[in-house]
Amino acid sequence: MNQDGLKEFVESITTKEYLRPFVSKYKWSKPNVFVVGINPASSILKIDVNYDVNRYIDIITDRESFLTFIQQKNIQKGKKPFSKTRIGLNHLVEHLETKSNGKIEVLETNINAYPTKNAKQLRALPLSIRQQGQEWFRELMLEHAPPVVIVHSLDATRDLMKWLIANEMIKSSVYNRSYRLRDWIDLGPIPINYPSGATGVVFCTKHLKYYGWKGNAFQQLREDILTQFNER
Repeated sequence: MNQDGLKEFVESITTKEYLRPFVSKYKWSKPNVFVVGINPASSILKIDVNYDVNRYIDIITDRESFLTFIQQKNIQKGKKPFSKTRIGLNHLVEHLETKSNGKIEVLETNINAYPTKNAKQLRALPLSIRQQGQEWFRELMLEHAPPVVIVHSLDATRDLMKWLIANEMIKSSVYNRSYRLRDWIDLGPIPINYPSGATGVVFCTKHLKYYGWKGNAFQQLREDILTQFNER
């Protein structure tokens, strides 16, 4: 991972907050499962880390540090420690990494690194900014060629599929603009063929804000993902 390029990317486009292309377990992580949303719903302002981009990079490349930082920031603002989405994401990541006995390492990422409160606000941004915000995600996908990608929410699923098809990584026949999220989920694992020759699969699922503390509604998804690694 190009650290200088990463620093330049996270400082670009906005003047107030940093872009958040991912949260990794460690600085030199080699993740094999990507959990992909549409974009970050909360931001870390440049002033929050005294305009120290190196500190910001240290935070997003150490999952425990990131979670501690976000929790403290939310509490200081009088909010709950974590949002529903963050609670779901935390528990899904913990489940997969623990139950796989170390075979799985998750990278938390998004189609777009530009933080907004919701997908509607993201769509309202100028096209050039939206395109810039997607650059690092695409680099990560090509660099790591993850064997498993979990994409949650309809917006993220549509954007991911369009990009994969445009780059001939999945069959164009897979995409159907009239699909509801349930239709995508029912497809099961969708094969990916990376330019490097590596292969993987995409699992589509509903937004992780519905995961809760136990994730009972996501039980089949978790089992299917663990099976992917048990069979390797």
